[in-house]
Amino acid sequence: MIRTLMIFALLVFAGFFAGLQLAYDSMNPCRALAVEEARQSVLPTAVAHLWTRSETAPMGPWRCTRGLLRAWRDRLQS
Repeated sequence: MIRTLMIFALLVFAGFFAGLQLAYDSMNPCRALAVEEARQSVLPTAVAHLWTRSETAPMGPWRCTRGLLRAWRDRLQS
């Protein structure tokens, strides 16, 4: 039973990180947040990506992760 739960948890985490890599071409949460914000921007994506990348550069990984989860929640609610 415990082995099954451990394998399931491992597969969930592996799927999450594989999806992050496929969706954002990076497993760095700050870069993923920059891409997500650029996609939701009204500016052209290339310009917005430069702007959002400079905004997320000084942020820590936990802050970027919270921002990424918030962006996903907002996208699901709209």
